[in-house]
Amino acid sequence: MKTILLLASLFTITLLMSAPATHSSARQFPQAAPQQPSIPSLDQLKAKDFKVKTIDGESVSLNSLLGEGKPVLIDFWATWCGPCRMEIPHLKEVHRKYAKDGLIVIGMNLEDPVEDRQAVKKFVKDFDMDYQSVFAPSQIYRFLNSGAPSYRIPQTIVYGADGSVVRRLVGYNPRIGRDVLNRAVEKAIGGGQEKKLSE
Repeated sequence: MKTILLLASLFTITLLMSAPATHSSARQFPQAAPQQPSIPSLDQLKAKDFKVKTIDGESVSLNSLLGEGKPVLIDFWATWCGPCRMEIPHLKEVHRKYAKDGLIVIGMNLEDPVEDRQAVKKFVKDFDMDYQSVFAPSQIYRFLNSGAPSYRIPQTIVYGADGSVVRRLVGYNPRIGRDVLNRAVEKAIGGGQEKKLSE
């Protein structure tokens, strides 16, 4: 009897493993990754006329920080994000190296501008963040991420002087992120555009 039950079990397992996937399981295990949504251009971002808060609590127009006809690097971050902390020294280096070429670097903190303002202000000072840092409302993040409700940070978007997207990087890997980001910034300054928009 045990032998019959064992054979029946093996037969059932074999059938299940060789059966074609149903529509339900195909949705759970897609064959190809979904295409990345396109990232709005700098002009599209400016058209929204977002307001941001400085770390001193002042409300300003994001457009006033973006400038006109300049390459821009926007970085979404938070003090509690470990990879963000790892990326900050590199962003400082990029800012110092390429500011003479017109590059604007803006750190967009996603924490609460009222409750967390003093902690973020201290963090910016302690990490000697010498580029512009502001509190970004979640609407800016969602606009640049097709309405995504949850944050994937650090997230860095590089725009060319013409407002086109050169590159978006999500996360930070010190071994390869450094080179990839430097190349993207150099393309933004030189007027080039990379075809692949996310790393």
